[in-house]
Amino acid sequence: MAVRLRPLFCALAASFALAACGGGGGGGGSVPGPGPGPTPGPGSVSIAPSQLAFAGPGAAAQTFTVTSSFSGLPAPAVDPVGCAPVATLATASTSLPATYTVTPTGNGSCSIVVRVGSQAVSVGITVGGGSGGTLNSSANNVTLFVGGTSGSVTITASSGTITPDASACANIAAVGGSGGASPQTFTIAPLGVGNCTLVVVDGASSVLVPITVNANPAGGNALFITPSTLDFASPAASPQQANLTFTGNVGSVSIVEDDCTGGAGGNSKPKIAFLTLTGVPPGTPVSLPQNVTVTPYGSASGSCSIFFTSSIGATQAVLNVIVH
Repeated sequence: MAVRLRPLFCALAASFALAACGGGGGGGGSVPGPGPGPTPGPGSVSIAPSQLAFAGPGAAAQTFTVTSSFSGLPAPAVDPVGCAPVATLATASTSLPATYTVTPTGNGSCSIVVRVGSQAVSVGITVGGGSGGTLNSSANNVTLFVGGTSGSVTITASSGTITPDASACANIAAVGGSGGASPQTFTIAPLGVGNCTLVVVDGASSVLVPITVNANPAGGNALFITPSTLDFASPAASPQQANLTFTGNVGSVSIVEDDCTGGAGGNSKPKIAFLTLTGVPPGTPVSLPQNVTVTPYGSASGSCSIFFTSSIGATQAVLNVIVH
């Protein structure tokens, strides 16, 4: 099916040039990966409850429990971010599931980051009221390739101090940025194949950013969209994101969304969904990898496709969209 670039996206496509076209090229040497033994995958670690609130320093202690769908894992590593004046932590557990006792020691808020292998979860602690700012992330996930260009994520907060905890990403990704006042942008450089979790904390509030680093396919120029399908429960569903990455040399990249926005050439296909570059104004040059946001129009259901095409060798990635 022939797809024609709509005038709205001509300027966008022209400015959507890669800052480092050779960033995806493979190199020699070994690729560091996860260590030996069972390594939890994305979503395999859970914590309950995710928030603990105390009336004051004299309140009774409370507990939270960390579990995993993997068996035989040792007790997690724990990082109490900002909790020294607020609460103390104790456990007798040596393996999962592990139960921790939190005792309030002073008014304030903090977060306890719990790491199991390369995955991490967090629990917010509030003593005497207050919880810190509300955190928002520019990306639901970051997908990279070994030897490819770095990615980034921007965290904003309504108040408080933003603090990253990237301890779960050792040997998988290097996270740059020490935190501070909102907003904060953290660079993410791929190191080795694997999945890990970047946790960003503000008081008792936190946001988890899953990071995936894939092996770099040997040779070839290619575009990749992850995930390749976005499935919306209804036309009123919230926007979703996907990550566009590349290997080799793909030049500039054009985006064609006619199939989702009413069709080209006056076709009467319903308007199902539209795409924007996450956090990037139209016409602004960007570099890959790049997060894209797809939003339902709110008036029609159906399925459609968004096409990403490089200027070199007509390399193409396709993002399928389904609205129920």
